Amino acid sequence: MPSSPSRSYEAGSSFRPAFFFLAPDQRRALSAFYGYARTVDDIADDPAGAPEHKEARLLTWRTRIEALFSGSAAKNPLEADLAFAIRTFSMRKANFLLVLDGLSMDIYKHEYATFDELKYYMYRVAGAVGLACLEIFGYRGARGQALAENLGYAVQLTNIIRDVFEDAACGRLYLPLGDLEMFRCDHRAFKNSIYPDNFIELMRFEAKRARGFYAAARELAAGPEKKKLLSAFIMAEVYSELLDKLEARGFKIAGERIRLGGFKKIKAVYKAWRFINIRV
Repeated sequence: MPSSPSRSYEAGSSFRPAFFFLAPDQRRALSAFYGYARTVDDIADDPAGAPEHKEARLLTWRTRIEALFSGSAAKNPLEADLAFAIRTFSMRKANFLLVLDGLSMDIYKHEYATFDELKYYMYRVAGAVGLACLEIFGYRGARGQALAENLGYAVQLTNIIRDVFEDAACGRLYLPLGDLEMFRCDHRAFKNSIYPDNFIELMRFEAKRARGFYAAARELAAGPEKKKLLSAFIMAEVYSELLDKLEARGFKIAGERIRLGGFKKIKAVYKAWRFINIRV
């Protein structure tokens, strides 16, 4: 009999509500993949790490992923849970490696000229995560690739909007330079937690773009396997609620990280449940 997960790597995550509606094996696998993504993301974000040291640590993880997919023994509890996920859900190695590719970009690339260039990055750090999640959920719909991409772009762009000042303090700018130029918004102010001219207009533009991805994902979810996507859309609705909260605050986001309270998370779960169960 499959065992329940002994470790919850997602504790404290905004994604946690999505775990409650999964079977034990799915919960264990998703928690392990989240733990992997969080661990390698922390490497890329380590403020004390030299670039070459970060690269070496990500390369070590690349070697370990190759080893796990080759059937080598796990070296720690997280690897053991990842091996379980890989084996149980026939997960693809490419999605694990794409995440590492994206995080390697974070080490050296600190700005993006166009939105297409940003999408290349977001596909790796978010789209690939969405594809891995769909494998765990057992979703095999023909639109899975596009669905995962749109969900990934929507969530990642919401994160970018929320964290623009926090990222600037770390020397990173994810908002496309072309967008900043279009709104005549001086991004140098971000480092000093100052709202530049036309900041709200720029944020509204990016929020509208994110909502377009949320809407596209909902349209792509139609079909006989839609009910397998409840956890995916709980994640989406949590971040969609977060985007609404950011806009309701007038995008006054400098100096603190905006989070959702318990009521808003329950609301997101209900909205996802209703969306998945509504007949069209």
